[in-house]
Amino acid sequence: MAGKINHTQKIISSALKLTATKPWAEISMKNIADAAGIKTDILMQYFSSKLSILDAFNRQLDQQSEQYIKHSLLKGSIRDDLFDILMARFDALQPHKLSLNEIYTNTVPFDPLASICGLRSLLISMQSILELVGIEIRSPIGYLKMKVLSAIFFRSFLIWLKDDSVDMAKTMASLNGDLTKIEILINKCQRHSIG
Repeated sequence: MAGKINHTQKIISSALKLTATKPWAEISMKNIADAAGIKTDILMQYFSSKLSILDAFNRQLDQQSEQYIKHSLLKGSIRDDLFDILMARFDALQPHKLSLNEIYTNTVPFDPLASICGLRSLLISMQSILELVGIEIRSPIGYLKMKVLSAIFFRSFLIWLKDDSVDMAKTMASLNGDLTKIEILINKCQRHSIG
């Protein structure tokens, strides 16, 4: 099991590092295998495509979010917890910024399959995060919350890609502002329904 985990992490890391120096569209599975120091047939035992590698990377981020909230003190405010978890996610993404910028700006807009896979991964991740903070998503309202949080994260992600501040100040401001707007809107709706 440990060997499998090490191979998986090495492959993901190698793919992202390679993308920082070469266009994602030009990278082959053999290129990734060579970068990881393994044979291509070994790589294919773990991943069937480059998109499956990105999907595994996203699942790693989801697991990190779960570990983050397990080892953090909850503040009692869902809005604050969401902000902390999403910013922790950006912290985890930060070392791979050049690679993710290449994948998003030069690949996703021109590759329908990559776009669909990326959207699916985003929705799954936001669903997981909402469940971590105790929000039920298996209802029409819950599904709407997942879509809204996905839109908020994606907007912040686009800002993060261009955020050259040391402390991700622009990203934090965007995320904080959008979460605050949604919180105010929800509170207004609740007061209206009670009245």
